[in-house]
Amino acid sequence: MSRADTLLKVKEAEVKAEKIIKEAEEQSKLTVSTAKRDAARLVQEAEVKMKADNDAAFAKEKAQISSQREEILKKGREEASKIASKASVNVPKAKNHLKERFERALDATS
Repeated sequence: MSRADTLLKVKEAEVKAEKIIKEAEEQSKLTVSTAKRDAARLVQEAEVKMKADNDAAFAKEKAQISSQREEILKKGREEASKIASKASVNVPKAKNHLKERFERALDATS
């Protein structure tokens, strides 16, 4: 093999190597670009899922608190009703007591 043939083969190998390197770089860029796009999509999907999960948990807690609130209000109304009932029984007694004290006070001054 002559020197010219050897140089020609070396030159062809260099061109072929440059082509392989260029293709590999392009493939690498494409892979990185695809990975970034997939990562962004996964992050967005995770954020949407997290928001939905948070909203569901918030709604559940809100419903539970609302239920507890209604139960407490019901107990409060029942207690108020009992107190009002007891008070209504004692009102005539209190009126008579005050009337008697007032009459005694008037009698004492006259």
